[in-house]
Amino acid sequence: MTPAGSRVSRRLLAVTLVGALLGGALVGCGALAREFRMEKEPADYGDVSSAVTDAVPRIVAVEDPERWRNGFGWALGLSFVTDSAEPFTAEELDAAVETIWQTLPWEPNSIRLIAGTSTPDGEPVDLRAAAEELSPLSATDAGQGGVTLTGMSDRYGDGKEPE
Repeated sequence: MTPAGSRVSRRLLAVTLVGALLGGALVGCGALAREFRMEKEPADYGDVSSAVTDAVPRIVAVEDPERWRNGFGWALGLSFVTDSAEPFTAEELDAAVETIWQTLPWEPNSIRLIAGTSTPDGEPVDLRAAAEELSPLSATDAGQGGVTLTGMSDRYGDGKEPE
């Protein structure tokens, strides 16, 4: 084989290998993306809605329950409907999260909470400052004034076994 023919063969081999690796990576990413989607089958949330409204009187409803796999297990998302746009106190948020933790029939590894008023425009209610006071919970921002919490077992003890 001539030196020019050898170079063409190496380039062709390199292009083929890159294509195969890229195709494999895309297939792998597609499989991972399915893992993070919301589940299609309804999950059992137990009496979380009524328990939370009983525990924190300013929460008038709990809506939009969602459960999804996030790579570490199951995550939970809830929306609180409140009677005022005032930010939550640490005590109110603590009571709500502890009630969720104790009532839910499975153990979420993270809980995303968003709150809004019961008025027609549904003003967002800030949960962030209250979440920062609930150590050792870890809180990150979620939505307008919402939070995603982790570390519930460190604050509230062991939950239910994950499904």
